[in-house]
Amino acid sequence: MAAIKNITLGILYGLWDSIRGMTLVLHIDNEVNRQNAEQETMRQLRRMDRERYEKAKRSPSPVPSSAAAMIREEYVKRAEENSDERSLQKILTKKKSTEKEEEQPKGEKKIAKKLFKCCMLNGGFTWLSIVLFESVLLPTLKFCLTIFYGAQSETLPIVWSWLDPILSLLFGMMWVLPIFMLSKIVSSLWFADIANAAYRVRKGRPQLIPGISKLVADFLFSMVVQMLFLVQSMLVNLVPVKYVGSSLCFIHLCLLYSLYSFEYKWFNMGWELHRRLTYIEKNWPYFFGFGIPLTVLTNLSNSVIVSSCIFSIFFPLFILSGNEAKPIVDTTEISLRLFSPVVFISNLCFGGNPWSKANRLSAMQRQQYELQQRQRLLQRDELLLKQKKQQYINQQRLHQEHMRRERSRSHTPQSTAQPTYRYAQAPVFDAARARDSSASSTHSSTSPSLANYRPPYFGSNSLHHTPLVPTPVPGQPRVPLTPRQESGPDDWNL
Repeated sequence: MAAIKNITLGILYGLWDSIRGMTLVLHIDNEVNRQNAEQETMRQLRRMDRERYEKAKRSPSPVPSSAAAMIREEYVKRAEENSDERSLQKILTKKKSTEKEEEQPKGEKKIAKKLFKCCMLNGGFTWLSIVLFESVLLPTLKFCLTIFYGAQSETLPIVWSWLDPILSLLFGMMWVLPIFMLSKIVSSLWFADIANAAYRVRKGRPQLIPGISKLVADFLFSMVVQMLFLVQSMLVNLVPVKYVGSSLCFIHLCLLYSLYSFEYKWFNMGWELHRRLTYIEKNWPYFFGFGIPLTVLTNLSNSVIVSSCIFSIFFPLFILSGNEAKPIVDTTEISLRLFSPVVFISNLCFGGNPWSKANRLSAMQRQQYELQQRQRLLQRDELLLKQKKQQYINQQRLHQEHMRRERSRSHTPQSTAQPTYRYAQAPVFDAARARDSSASSTHSSTSPSLANYRPPYFGSNSLHHTPLVPTPVPGQPRVPLTPRQESGPDDWNL
């Protein structure tokens, strides 16, 4: 039940979007004019900014001479405006400027005009001419022959039996077929313009399929697929089972008309044909509902030309609906692969027999090429991985070397730079070194300690240079005095 409900909702949403999107024709021209006005305003603002910048670049600050010239120009303009005389050149230039302004009408409804032209070309010339020929001209001619031969004449049926098909054939060959072909070509151009204008309003700049050769190939392949699918819809209509053939033909036409309506939008989005067909086959309930109105309208007449005229009249509205619509996806998991047979036949037409030896070889070559490409990609990835690994190893090595240098610098003592003097200086007294030398001397046991000596006394009279002699502490053994010798600071005993 849930699957049936989703399929039904998809069909209803498609039907509603196909009808609702036709209202876009009422306000799409206003949106196009509004966007054009905004673009023109932005263009004028950029032009004014550019002119202002160039003017400021030429004269960044008005000097007295330029100021005087500007004042003179202003005086000349005022004098021309207040003058009692006119020149013929000024009048002609003013008329030309006004004509240019009038040539650009505001709020022009281009899309509505093209829709009206499509209706006039397909409905006014082609369809109306057929209706007049079959409903007015032929009955009038038959009535004239009836009056001429008489109602009870036996010659009248014989004459009309060969006159009616000859006139119909001549009318179709001399009038209907040329007008029909011309209308198809012109309508196709107008359809493209309408689709592009509607796409720019909603989506912006079209993104076509990249590559001209690919674009042409997609266009030709799409035409072949659509023609074969139309033939397929006619063939399924010949199924002898009652209501089965007509139902299958109706489904085929609904999907085909949905493809026609959405193809301009998808083409501007850069979708290729296989993606368009796959999208329709996967979401067939929505597109089946979307194509129901146009299919019903074209089936009102049994004539192929009349049905084509009806299609050309209403098709631009469905282009707008397709551009405005947002398809409902994931309504069913069943994919309706109705395009697969025609795609297979189209591949046969463009690529030849797929079971032939040449195509098998080409397929094998294509597989080998793809395998080579994959191997190249794997080799490139491996090479990049090796390069990254080597870079990482080099970075780790440099980092370790840097840390080793920093560690060696932190362990080595920093040498203090000794000041340089012009003359030799006196030795510097080092108390620690003197203490070590006194402790290591041989007479350290007999020499008195520093605590046993009194501090030296420095006399006030420096001229006598009285030698300083340590004073012994009472109770300590006396040490024999030795003559004074010249010694360095390392030989001092405290």
